[in-house]
Order: sequence, then C-alpha cells, then structure tokens
Amino acid sequence: MRRILSAGFAIGVLASVSACGATGSSSQPDSADTSGAPTSTTIKALPAKAGSVTIGSAAFPEAELLAHLYAGAMKANGVKADVHANIGERTAYMAALKDGSIGAVPEYSGALLNYLSPGNTARSSEDVYAELQQTARNQNLAVVNYAPAQDADTITVTRKTADKYHLTTIGDLKPVANRLRLGAPAPMRTESYGVPALKKVYGVVFKQFVSLSPSGTVIQTALRNGTVDAANIFSTDPAISRFDLVSLKDPQHIFAAQNIVPVFKQDVLTQPMADACDAVSAKLDTDTLRTLVAEVVDGGDPSTVASNWLKQNDLAKTLN
Repeated sequence: MRRILSAGFAIGVLASVSACGATGSSSQPDSADTSGAPTSTTIKALPAKAGSVTIGSAAFPEAELLAHLYAGAMKANGVKADVHANIGERTAYMAALKDGSIGAVPEYSGALLNYLSPGNTARSSEDVYAELQQTARNQNLAVVNYAPAQDADTITVTRKTADKYHLTTIGDLKPVANRLRLGAPAPMRTESYGVPALKKVYGVVFKQFVSLSPSGTVIQTALRNGTVDAANIFSTDPAISRFDLVSLKDPQHIFAAQNIVPVFKQDVLTQPMADACDAVSAKLDTDTLRTLVAEVVDGGDPSTVASNWLKQNDLAKTLN
C-alpha cells in the first residue's frame, strides 16, 4: 500500500522506523526474486552518446537510496548524472518527469502501472512489466529493465508460527487462519487485494482483523509481541531479517508485483544510461535492497551507502 500512498505519509512512517529499524508495508514477497530482470531494454536504437540526466526520487529514504544507486552507476558509465532527492509524492515527481524538470526516477512497477493506467489487472512481474512498457511508451516515457528486488506487500509471520503450522505460502494458512489474527492498516480489510482476496483466492479467513497504524514499527512490533499472528509488512522492511520473520510466498499474486524499475523521459534515455541501470538492477534482489535500506534507516547517508555498494559490485567503473 505505501507505494500508492503520499510521500508525506511515507516520511512519517520512515521517521518512526529509524528508531526501530523497520520500513513499513505494499505487494509481493521475496519469492518473487526468482523472476529475474528481462534480458534486453525496452527501447531499440537508443542514442550512443552518454548524455545527461537528473534523477529524482520520492520523499523517503529507500527512494533516495535507489536514486543514488542508479545515478552512481550512470556516472561511472560516462553519463552526466545528478540527483534531485525528496521531491514529494508520486503526483509531484511524475509531473516533474513529464515536464522535463527531471529526466528519470526509480519506481515500483505495479504502483507505477496503476498510476499510469488505473484499473489494470496485471499482477505478476512479467505481466506488469509488459503492460508498463507499452503504457509508458504511449506517454512519452521509457522503462529500462526491472530488478528482481521488490518492495511489496507481504503476509508475514514469525519463525515460530511458520514452523508450528508448516507455513511457506499464503495458501498454507487456510486450515489454521481461523485461530490467528491478522494485523494490517485499516484499508487492508476492504481493498480488493487484501482480506477479500485472501478469502476468494486462497480460502484464508482469519479469526480476527486487527487494524493497526500504517507504521512499520507498529506492525512488526505487534507481530513480534504476539498482539497479532500474521501481519502485512513490506518486503524490504529490515525487521524481516533482523527478527527472522517469514514472508509467505504469494503464488497466485494477490499482491501486484512491485519490482524496482527506473523510468525515464523518453527523449532523455541513452544506451549508456540503460546499460548502467540494467547492470544495477541485475544485482539488486530483495534481500540486498533490504540490507541497504537497513543501513540508511540506521543513519547511513544514502549517497555513501549507494557508492559503497556500487564499488563492492564493480559498478563504479565504466562498463564498456
């Protein structure tokens, strides 16, 4: 859900997160990492000249981190790139992208598709990306390859609960959900991808829905202290790794894929930009992004965290 909410809200979430090391909650667990990025960029015959670009970001730490990751790789590949971070919510930075104030922004595939094409029904990484390519092209935008990394909604349980009931997928909850409480922000009760989808798609009906503040800290704390038995948590929330939580696989894709994908103003994108972004995305999975987000939430400078990761992955040097 966060990827569709305003960035003003997200700032509040991340502010509370920094104290406890969690991000929040939005549409596909780590299992989606098995679907890798596409093998080629979406636009043929891109300009060979490196070019220049200002890459923007939404107003929360993960988005700023991603902007620096892609900008740093582009700089190393000869592109004149700078970062305009913390622009605001999606409506603000997409307006800046379309009017040319910025030339690119890292996005979340499902949320971006929903913004550009409301009411679409694509759910899987591949289907969302296929629709996004055409939708973006029709609006003078271009998406390059998406990363396996997703910041998406999950249904997450503690390791103890997962072991006790032998849970690996959301569907595994069906025979035991009537004994368990689900904690999530209030909209999850009625949103089509929330409680209704759990029942319709997986036959999962929880004993109780516990409405919680849409704060990563509040939700993961409620899960860990036993206030709830399952929770709607974002897949890049550092709490998942720190507290050995288990995000259940969603093979029926009730949560739309939210792969990290850079989107460009179409006339800005060059081949060196695409190559650099693709190189980053190829190495960026959900576990990696969660680790990097944790560094930023713990006080690391997003630019420095990004630079260090690029160096560690040989992406801080020219690709060609």
